[in-house]
Amino acid sequence: MPKVVDHEGRRAELALALWRVALRDGFDAVTVRSVAEEASWSAGALRHYFPDKTQMVLFAIDFVVEAVRQRIGRANAAAGSPSPELVRSHLEQLLPLDSERRLESEAWFALVALAHRDASAAQRRSEVDELIRGAVESAVAALEELGEFGAGRVRAVETARLHALLDGLVLHLLARPPRLSPQQARDILVRHLADLRA
Repeated sequence: MPKVVDHEGRRAELALALWRVALRDGFDAVTVRSVAEEASWSAGALRHYFPDKTQMVLFAIDFVVEAVRQRIGRANAAAGSPSPELVRSHLEQLLPLDSERRLESEAWFALVALAHRDASAAQRRSEVDELIRGAVESAVAALEELGEFGAGRVRAVETARLHALLDGLVLHLLARPPRLSPQQARDILVRHLADLRA
């Protein structure tokens, strides 16, 4: 009788090894070899699941998207009703304000870099960018419905401005050394959201 292999279990095991390497050494250190060593696998066996770094980055991005969705879902469940504070909390999930979110942002930038030379990475980058833009658009719409939107503000313009602000905050937080502290980034976001009332 052929041996039954739990492929999803093995992928989950490799995902944990990938994140251990990234947390310990940074996302640039994630390679087929480093993840195989971390998981105590041979590189050949790992390549059955992830033939190259591109596939590992794509897998990591799927992991990131799901992690952000779960955090937002937990925040929604805890909050009960919509509020400006909940909107701010949702937007903060897109910023590298702690080690977990920093690693997620590094995975995103790895995808952006790969997208210049790999069609599948470019496609995934476009999909994830649309998810981020959609999250920002939803936040702006919620602020408008909550009365946190000044007269004369245009939703599409404010969505673009907020998306650009978040991208800039990510870059400043990921710089080595960081150009901003997490608290400074939070303060900038809070100030921007307050300015939308004017």
